[in-house]
Amino acid sequence: MGIHVLEREIIFIDIALAQIAAVGSIIAFVIFKAEHHSLFPCVCAISFTLVAAIFYSVMKRKITQISLEAIIGISYAITAAAALFIIGMSAEGHSHIEHMLSGSILWAKWSDITLCAIIFSLAGVIFYIFRKPFKKISDDYRVVVEEKIQVLWWDFLFYTLFGIVITFAVKIAGILVVFSFLVIPATISAMFSARWGIRLVIAWILGGVVSIIGLVFSYYFGFSVGPSIVSFLGLTLIVVAIVKKLKPKPG
Repeated sequence: MGIHVLEREIIFIDIALAQIAAVGSIIAFVIFKAEHHSLFPCVCAISFTLVAAIFYSVMKRKITQISLEAIIGISYAITAAAALFIIGMSAEGHSHIEHMLSGSILWAKWSDITLCAIIFSLAGVIFYIFRKPFKKISDDYRVVVEEKIQVLWWDFLFYTLFGIVITFAVKIAGILVVFSFLVIPATISAMFSARWGIRLVIAWILGGVVSIIGLVFSYYFGFSVGPSIVSFLGLTLIVVAIVKKLKPKPG
């Protein structure tokens, strides 16, 4: 998903979708007083995500005067303001904000992990089945439109899968960690290869190794898990960028 995001130049789509999903769950908690382990907050979050998927799909196709990235940024700002406004109505507002940003990785239950594994696997299978149209749209949107391919449908499917995965990931890891995992490994992989297969392997290995380092650092030095992982991902990106810049070009 991170590679698709980079190719489509919609870097902040995950933050926007995560924020929109968060507004849905916050409404469930604050306004409808839902229990933390009930199904209702998840249903609200996914419902908001599906509406956002329809919105972004239509905007990409119908509005050409401004970029989709600008629309994503505006929607994020509006939903972030809405989240803060609604959270301000609750006495537990501070804990909601902290959970939304940092998640609760250490408190994840096996039931949460199993559910995420099932949902992410299904999303991965669908992405693999429809990899050709997804990749074609990501590589050159204009050409696909000229070929009269049903871009609106494919965009809706892409954003729906994307939003569902983000919704469940943010519930455990928080917005900052999910955004970093989506963008940073994909960005580093792009520095080494243009082939999607190689970039996937690099991103997966990098994400796994940095996760372990961040967890170990957090354990031994008493730092929060989420910020530790994000910091090491950012540090890795800086180091790789400097090494690539300083490395002499062949010939």
